[in-house]
Amino acid sequence: KLHHHLQSTEGRFVAGLVLVIVLLFAYYFYAMSRRGDVGTVENIVIKETDHIRGAQDAKLTLVEFGDYQCPACGVYEPLVRQVMKDNKTVLKVVFKHFPLTQIHQNALLAAKATEAAGLQGKFWEMHEMLYDKQEEWSKGLNAHDIIVGYAVTLGLNKNKFMTDLNNKALEDKIFAELKEGLNLGVQGTPTFFLNGKKIENPRSLEDFNKLILETAANIPK
Repeated sequence: KLHHHLQSTEGRFVAGLVLVIVLLFAYYFYAMSRRGDVGTVENIVIKETDHIRGAQDAKLTLVEFGDYQCPACGVYEPLVRQVMKDNKTVLKVVFKHFPLTQIHQNALLAAKATEAAGLQGKFWEMHEMLYDKQEEWSKGLNAHDIIVGYAVTLGLNKNKFMTDLNNKALEDKIFAELKEGLNLGVQGTPTFFLNGKKIENPRSLEDFNKLILETAANIPK
């Protein structure tokens, strides 16, 4: 009887394990089906309220959906800056918010900080500050105070900045961009679109520049 019981228990364990594996594979294929295909052209609208840097009349537009607390975004930020310098006559870059609030507790705060700084004309300065000092503020329980300190360093009006951090209109803007990203199939950060086409994240600066040049060369003159 004991042997029979052990066999029965083992059988239930194996069956349960098989079920878990089946469910994991089902979820994987479901998730993959929900991802926007790399290479497909999406309807990305560049609005007046979007933040743009680089050549305003550029024939190439790189759109990044990013999260300020995301380590991968922090790694890619220097690449994006250098790509802009290397292609300054043909490329403009648009940053759209995609805060992963379920895993990054300070991501929304950081996004609001850039928008609040933007109301004082220093969106990109705060954007770069947050990425350059990501290790300092992203894991701290006093992230709010640290970020307010950045605002002071950037010469912003501290009281206005702190008030704007609670501006619901800025939060609505951030979540509208998050929703836009979800509708485009964005599931992680950073996600890049070049002239409306989702691209694989380049592995190096050389790969990034090569992609920019190839795309520029294929645009009808």
